[in-house]
Amino acid sequence: MVEQPTLDIYARVSRLGDDRQRSTEGQVDDCTIVVEDRGAQVGEIHVDSGRSAWNPRVKRPGWDRMMQRLEEGATGGVIVWDLARFSRRPIEGERLIAVAEQGLTVLDSEGEYDLTSPSGKKAFRDQLSTAAYESDRLSTRVKRGKRKKATSGEPNVSTRPFGFEPDGITIREAEASVLRDLAERLLAGKSQDAMIEELNARGMLTSYGKPWTRAGLRQVLTRPRNAGFIVYQGTVVGRMPGDPILTEEVHNRIVSLYVARRRGRPTSDAYVCSGVVYCGLCQHPLSGRPRANMRPYPDGSVRRQYWCQPRAHAGGCGRIAVDQRELDRHIRALVVAILADPRHAAAVESAAQTAGEKRRALDAALSEAEQLAEQLADRLGRGEITLRRYDAAARPLDRRIADLQRQRDELDAEAVVDVAPEVVAASREQWQRRWDAPTTTTADRRALLRQALRGRRILVMPADPTAPRRFDPRRIVIE
Repeated sequence: MVEQPTLDIYARVSRLGDDRQRSTEGQVDDCTIVVEDRGAQVGEIHVDSGRSAWNPRVKRPGWDRMMQRLEEGATGGVIVWDLARFSRRPIEGERLIAVAEQGLTVLDSEGEYDLTSPSGKKAFRDQLSTAAYESDRLSTRVKRGKRKKATSGEPNVSTRPFGFEPDGITIREAEASVLRDLAERLLAGKSQDAMIEELNARGMLTSYGKPWTRAGLRQVLTRPRNAGFIVYQGTVVGRMPGDPILTEEVHNRIVSLYVARRRGRPTSDAYVCSGVVYCGLCQHPLSGRPRANMRPYPDGSVRRQYWCQPRAHAGGCGRIAVDQRELDRHIRALVVAILADPRHAAAVESAAQTAGEKRRALDAALSEAEQLAEQLADRLGRGEITLRRYDAAARPLDRRIADLQRQRDELDAEAVVDVAPEVVAASREQWQRRWDAPTTTTADRRALLRQALRGRRILVMPADPTAPRRFDPRRIVIE
């Protein structure tokens, strides 16, 4: 008994829901009839739904699997519903011709092309070349139209952006107010995860009707559209009419904040000093870790420490470690002492001095901007971002730092207000209450720490091997 040959089937549509195209189910039915008419049996069925055959960036798993089986000889051939439309790239057609020359069956459902004959190959190649030419022309026209719309101030949107109506221009105020609130809280140090959890708990979905994610939140908050910019291929080409959702300054701060962040696991809420305190030997930021193999704290909690974690790529030295609770206590006292010192203009906060309030706000803003600038430079030095991306984020940040420093210098030139000792004491208690308040998050404490440091860094130096094994405050140095 002669064994029946096996033929695979390949079906594809470039766009889902397009009534002008034969459905993949209908294509498979037609090809199945051809297989049976040839006295063969159906092997694997490969389907690519909604997959462009022109764009090389589009992955077509069905096509890849089909070619793998053909080139490995796992099937006797393939039936394609329409060989002329199965691809828009001549290079893929040549792979099918090579398979046919090896003796495998390659046909379409109408049997119009014989890839084993010179005339059949020519007709097939001509058809593919024509299809590729038409696709290229269509792509050029579409790009030209998008460029024209962008340069005339019209946005190119295919789906409704969050915060806007379907036209991509008119602001949907209910969602715009959410964006403003998210931007304000993010710049104030609120964690992304906390905001995402709150949005999803409230049932506030994205414009796609899906729950929020970190990637989705970042994409929405960093959109140039929020600040009224119309961008085409990375370049601002126009401004949208009316007032934007966010000011240009707020937008630039958010973009700089995200670009400055290094990829990887977010900082744990258990460690106030992670990423803020540095190794005194190699200058690498310290990270936190639990030490279950060590004796627990007196309250039974797992002992924790900050250490200079060595990593395969641009890691630390692994030679510096310090107890987490002891360092956190020392940092708390250091922050309170600095912020309550009249020279830092925070003591006058409780006395409601106008100049002091301005200094405090400027100190916080300068601290944030300088920290971002340092993180950006660190990422550039490690090769984690390109120079072009660094320049795009650093340029508005440098302008902001210069402007804040100018305002700070002008305040410093004014007469210094004498602050009574009792006011300093009251201010110290106020900062202690703010640090210890149950509503103060780890992110809030990190913000206070950065405000106190104002661009400086805290280094943890090596311990004295001859000294008793207890926390030594002299190891903590402000650079």
